[in-house]
Amino acid sequence: MSSMPFLLAILLLGPAETKNQVPEVEQYLKSGENSRAIAVLKEIGTHKGNDEEAVALVGFIRTSRLARPPEITEAAFLALRGIGSRKVTRKVLALLDHSTLKKDPQIRIGVARALEGSADPLGIEPIIKLLRDKDDQVVAAAARAAGAYRYEKESTRKDFFKTIVGNYESTWNLKNSVDPDKKVERARAERKWEVIEGPMERSLQLLSNTVQPDPPSWRRWWNKNKKKKWASLDN
Repeated sequence: MSSMPFLLAILLLGPAETKNQVPEVEQYLKSGENSRAIAVLKEIGTHKGNDEEAVALVGFIRTSRLARPPEITEAAFLALRGIGSRKVTRKVLALLDHSTLKKDPQIRIGVARALEGSADPLGIEPIIKLLRDKDDQVVAAAARAAGAYRYEKESTRKDFFKTIVGNYESTWNLKNSVDPDKKVERARAERKWEVIEGPMERSLQLLSNTVQPDPPSWRRWWNKNKKKKWASLDN
């Protein structure tokens, strides 16, 4: 039996629309079923390009953050990353200017994650600012987001690279310091290194399309190539 009539029917009907499931998340939360709410948020994260849900998620985060467990907010931001919508970038960035929310590291981490999914050029300057944040987890999230911009123009990639390599090298140098007067700073750098090493290393590789063995080598590579056209380099 031919499958052509069935295939024709699918083409005529078009792709099935994905409904907005954010109200479903809210209903589960109201009934105290947090695990089910998180499960729905994970499902929402598979709805690539669903702008309606992305808008609803930003509103959900803005209005519920102070009243919800942190794992709910984290799951909502991860869903935003999965959707990857650029149509909500301005709304996402507005969270960084919210009088209360901007003080919460989880919000800054979440914004970086959302931008990692969309790689919207509007997020470039905010990510560079987050790379200088005082919170190590925020810096790590911003570093991951920077790697998502590996297809941006070279000048943008160089801006990210310059910011990351400075932080990367200075943290490495401080954690390896033998100066007895820097005992406290060294311990702080060691803790920071555990958080930022992986994300920064990976993003440096993605942005430059090369690999170096350690932070001093990355610094030398940058000093040698920062004014050259990276596309012409023999890495």
